[in-house]
Amino acid sequence: MPGEDRLWPRVLEECSVECGELAEKFMEESCKEELCWQPRSTNSRKRYEWVKKIIDSGVPDGRSRLILYVISRYLLNVLGLSEEEALREIEVFLENSCQKHGRCGGIYKSWIRSVVKHVAKGGWKPWTLERMSRDDPQLYDIVKGILENEG
Repeated sequence: MPGEDRLWPRVLEECSVECGELAEKFMEESCKEELCWQPRSTNSRKRYEWVKKIIDSGVPDGRSRLILYVISRYLLNVLGLSEEEALREIEVFLENSCQKHGRCGGIYKSWIRSVVKHVAKGGWKPWTLERMSRDDPQLYDIVKGILENEG
């Protein structure tokens, strides 16, 4: 809807605190898909807490897909890191994947920089575990295994 991006801030500004909380709750319940706009909130961060565990543990396989669909989006569009900060965190993820799982090569820094730039412009939310289980079951199994072991 044209102008909608300017409407919500005005509505929330003119509402009481209770109205703003109700509007945020409505958006969270109405927007189950990642393409839908959601404010950067504690709830949004909580929904993706598992991503930090993946960054810290690294993975044996699926690094590129995780960077593209989850990690870069989490760092930039949930945590609100700068592109440089996001690149450093992705490096940490790759180092952990190398040290803990023996996956040490094959991802070009130029590709990672390109992903980070596009994700920053696009504003996309990371895949949820539910979406991953539906759209990439193999990657979901890898992530689920890591989360269960970190548990």
